[in-house]
Amino acid sequence: MENFYLGNGKRWTINTETSFTGINDSKNKEIPGIIRKLLAQRGLINQRDIESFLRPTLEDMHDPFLLEGMDIAVDRIISAIEKKEKILIYGDYDADGVSATSILLRFFNRFNLQPEFYIPDRIDEGYGISDIAVDYISNNDLDLVITVDCGISGRLQIESIYEKCALKGKTVDIIITDHHQCNMDLVPKALAILNPHLPESKYPFKNLCGAGVALKLVHALGIRLGKPKIFEEYLDIAAIATIADIVSLTGENRIIARFGIDKITSNPCTGMKALLKVSLPDDRIVDSYRLSFILAPRINAAGRMGDASTAVRLFTTENEAEAEKLAILLSRSNAERQQIQDGIYKEAVKIIENDAEYKEQKVLVVYNKGWHHGVIGIVASKLVDRYHKPAFVFSIEDEKSDSYAVGSGRSIEGFNLYKAMEAQSDILVKYGGHEQAGGLKIYTKELPLFRNRINDYADKLITDEMLIPEIQIDFEAKGVDINLTTAKQITYMKPFGVGNPMPVFCFRGAILLGKKTIGDGKHLKLTFDIEGQNIEGIYFGKGYLERGLFIGDKTDIVFTQEINDFRGIQSLQIKLLDIRLTETVIKRNQLLYKVALGVECLDCDKKWLYNRIIDETINFDDIVVKRDILAVIYKYVRRRISDSLSVPDMFVHARILAKETKSNINFFKFFVSLLVFDELGLLELSLEADGSYRVNLIDEATKVDLKDSEILDWVHETAASME
Repeated sequence: MENFYLGNGKRWTINTETSFTGINDSKNKEIPGIIRKLLAQRGLINQRDIESFLRPTLEDMHDPFLLEGMDIAVDRIISAIEKKEKILIYGDYDADGVSATSILLRFFNRFNLQPEFYIPDRIDEGYGISDIAVDYISNNDLDLVITVDCGISGRLQIESIYEKCALKGKTVDIIITDHHQCNMDLVPKALAILNPHLPESKYPFKNLCGAGVALKLVHALGIRLGKPKIFEEYLDIAAIATIADIVSLTGENRIIARFGIDKITSNPCTGMKALLKVSLPDDRIVDSYRLSFILAPRINAAGRMGDASTAVRLFTTENEAEAEKLAILLSRSNAERQQIQDGIYKEAVKIIENDAEYKEQKVLVVYNKGWHHGVIGIVASKLVDRYHKPAFVFSIEDEKSDSYAVGSGRSIEGFNLYKAMEAQSDILVKYGGHEQAGGLKIYTKELPLFRNRINDYADKLITDEMLIPEIQIDFEAKGVDINLTTAKQITYMKPFGVGNPMPVFCFRGAILLGKKTIGDGKHLKLTFDIEGQNIEGIYFGKGYLERGLFIGDKTDIVFTQEINDFRGIQSLQIKLLDIRLTETVIKRNQLLYKVALGVECLDCDKKWLYNRIIDETINFDDIVVKRDILAVIYKYVRRRISDSLSVPDMFVHARILAKETKSNINFFKFFVSLLVFDELGLLELSLEADGSYRVNLIDEATKVDLKDSEILDWVHETAASME
């Protein structure tokens, strides 16, 4: 609520791009102006780029043979198909890894091959090619191993496999397919490596996920085998991996997601169909949001909570009854995951809140014994959301000096997590990932050192401004821009996600007409007057704001425009991302707050205050605290307040009093009155560690003389000098 009154919760960054060069020609007359501007802001200027974005085709996919190593990989795999060799697909335990594994398994099944697959246990083996996997591969008669979504940092493990196989007098070929960033010192010497991040790679698109790289491999194999469209059969699985792995939904990823969603809607594989039935029984609309927040967590739950092979079996079965059983099992695992995750998150928050050092540090490093490896990444994400700082969450095996801690990290915009881990590599056993997320392993005894070093590293790179959440606004709207037609036009730009976020608007001066909490008080439904239009809005997770909003408030809002389809009737609904009082009111509140803090210390720059009154930011009457005001506030406090008060609470109570008494009572007067009451022994006011104030009423309070208050005298003298 502090953000609503003081505007200090989020930075609003408005895109000021107004160039329409090259997109206002006759060929684009059917594209609405608001969409043209949004496209320009996304760097889409020329006709070809616009066409490719709004009307993508599968023909826009890049030639898969542009990937370095593709020729070698395809030749070797075709040879394996022809000779019916023993193949192992080695995947990862997340949605991307199991999807990539499933794509290759389904492809080989088309050619009557039944490869084995191996997905490491998250807890016992961790990410990448584990030592257990090295022994498994070395001890089995395999001809070809293909990794998906992992392996790019497995030089030592690959060398070990080759050595152990040689000792047994056998050979195995290994093809690495991965999409993670490369540390060239750790890149293995495999038969072929497919990764668009390789330094020598000339592949035009760098942001494929692991399943995307696997799809390109299938695409190339299909071309060589005379089935160039075979990759289209796996677009549904590739789409959910692309969206789940939070890669940029631009370029090829946009094509994969767009056509994959179409396939999920019209003709999904048996497993996907079962997952939809179990997860979205009453809502058959499939979009990137539902894939990301409803379907993907269920796929990830397999690897997080137990056996990731459950998800692979779901995506590779053709038996509808089996698929439904597996989908139900994944849903149950997901429910268990949520429960465990919430418990660990609460413990992590408690650790952070009870250690004052965390408040000063720019990177959170929190750890505890026995935290479930499968959910620490989600917990790290939730900590980033709460504190807007990069976060590492570790699970400790035990307290022994030679024990390990397994961790997961998430970052904020502008802080490259992979490079941050790379800078600490000398004390890490293992690490990998990309700019915004990563995993790592470290000796438990090194955790305090890691916490200090990662913060020393971050101090040089993370500015104070970066630690304030930012809302990037595409369009400062007028009333005519906010309507159902615009909401429908925006759908041309789907699917939305990283790299192609849903367009965000702001409007200044929306008048609040109605408010109510919904969803057991969790959410807020608001009605605004926007230039004569009544606009309905929903603010998820912000039900607690209801008491601080007053009908008639003139507000600035940030929102997206969406279509609400209720019983076949479509209407506009805006989804609020932020709301605060108008800039003029915010500026006034900030000044009153600053002056009030000066009173608390009996220290105020009178020249500065005088200038604020002269420029009419605040009025002289705003800082005059008279006897009758003190009496009104004292009676109110005795009647309504008996616990702690936050700064926003004081703004709210001051507004309630102002309305009840029809007088100029504001935050300054309310706060100063509390200081005076404390000074005169009418109550006890103490500042808490979290910045709130605790109020203890004194029942035996006797009559006092206001002339005995030094604070009140100081305020009166200051006000008199301003008059």
